[in-house]
Amino acid sequence: MIKINLLGVAPRPSRVPSMGPPAPKATQALLFLGALVICFGIVGIIYKVLNNQIADLGTARNREKVRQSELVVVRAQNAIYQHRLTDLETRINTIQALQNGRVGPVELMNALGNVVDRTSDVYLYTVAPSGERLQFKGQSASVNAMANFLLFLKKSSAFEDVQLEQFYQDDQHDRLTYKFTLSCLFKPTTGGASPTVGGVPASLGGVSVGPAGSPGPGGAPPGAPPPAQPPSQGPRLVR
Repeated sequence: MIKINLLGVAPRPSRVPSMGPPAPKATQALLFLGALVICFGIVGIIYKVLNNQIADLGTARNREKVRQSELVVVRAQNAIYQHRLTDLETRINTIQALQNGRVGPVELMNALGNVVDRTSDVYLYTVAPSGERLQFKGQSASVNAMANFLLFLKKSSAFEDVQLEQFYQDDQHDRLTYKFTLSCLFKPTTGGASPTVGGVPASLGGVSVGPAGSPGPGGAPPGAPPPAQPPSQGPRLVR
């Protein structure tokens, strides 16, 4: 619809609603200060939390330092105890070695005695270690006596790897005898040291095996060389 103004008067312009007067500067300052306070509060809270964490870490570090000092003392005491333990083990091993060395020759003599009790007409000059083996030197009145002695050594559980190294006739002093040299390995049954190890008698001499009327002066058959004198700790067996 078309409107026609018949009065000839221009209409008043319509009013535009105003946005209101601008905020005063005091209000803006208050808002700015409030924002600063909030920011400083947040920063203060973060600082306090971090500061508490740093304090806790410092306390934990001090505890670790104290513990480290205690561990140093414990380590020193452990070293002292370890040294004492090593010293005691050395003493125990030494005592066991001496005990085994004391029992070893006795066991050898017992084993050799069991063998010679079953043999006759055999005379041993020496029984001495030769490396890791035992070497027997002696003489017999017959080949059979020598063979029996060798057989009984092989059957004994205390002697192993019995080997006849030398065997020959000897007719000195108008008496026929058979000289021999043999070697074997001795196996202790009680865990004692082998007589081939140092610290035991080097030789056991003058072991005679035979009938009561056959040996010559001193228990040896006629023509036999004088028996070797054993050390003071080595027993002499005469049968």
